[in-house]
Amino acid sequence: MGLIARLQERLLGVAPWDAGQITDEWFRAHFEYAADVVNHWVGSVLDIPKSQFLNFGCGDGITDLSLALRYGATSIHGVDVRREYQKLPRIAREQLGMQRVPVALTFETIQSGDALAQAGVQYDGIMSWSTFEHVRRDQLATILADLHACLRPGGYFFIQIEPLYFSPYGSHLRRYDDTPWHHLLATEDELWKVIENHQGPIDPAEVDFGFADFGVDGYKRFVFNEYKALNRLTADELVQFAKGAGFSVAREERRTVDLEVPEGLLSQYPRDWLVNNEIFLLLRKD
Repeated sequence: MGLIARLQERLLGVAPWDAGQITDEWFRAHFEYAADVVNHWVGSVLDIPKSQFLNFGCGDGITDLSLALRYGATSIHGVDVRREYQKLPRIAREQLGMQRVPVALTFETIQSGDALAQAGVQYDGIMSWSTFEHVRRDQLATILADLHACLRPGGYFFIQIEPLYFSPYGSHLRRYDDTPWHHLLATEDELWKVIENHQGPIDPAEVDFGFADFGVDGYKRFVFNEYKALNRLTADELVQFAKGAGFSVAREERRTVDLEVPEGLLSQYPRDWLVNNEIFLLLRKD
């Protein structure tokens, strides 16, 4: 954000916005629910308006926007391997009637595995929403160690993952396939056929703003490739990787599903893997 925009915001304040204009369910979920969860976990240990944050895997930046508008965040730097955040000014205009994005938000495109720690730059808090299941397994330890270096002593790192891979919809393909644990029961070819043959609308809450870039068939291929690249991380493994990087666990919550697990899967995988669909993890750098 340029100097003129900073001066404009200092003189006039943040551009007016109206949540009553929201029509997109993906936007609503990330502007309301995701931001509320982050505030609940991070706001309990850090003063959000006075803290500097890094968002690892910021996506389209909607949650960052909400934290600035609704919870007073004044410094969030979002990084991602994709450039979805470039759509944020348009999205904010369409969904909130907002003419400019707050200067509190900055974004950067990174390459997979890029080092983020810089001499003299440390954050009070780091957040990551449904990102770490997409990180290459062989890069997990290195990236977590790098994020540990990005955090000031006494700082906090909040991680959320949903759905975890071995849970009923851990394929991230539920927008096309509503059969629980189908990715663990079917072959890759069988799974692709279900997606390829899917007709009709997708749940609006599952359609992100990148859908238009791909088209119907292209989006199917995109999400299926994302499925194939999942690292299959379990909650226990995430905690182990985090501790190995030097973090201590300040707070943790695991959520489970109440569904009958197919007997064949219980003979292959631990039950807690199969029913644990979400983890919230608050880490601390001592």
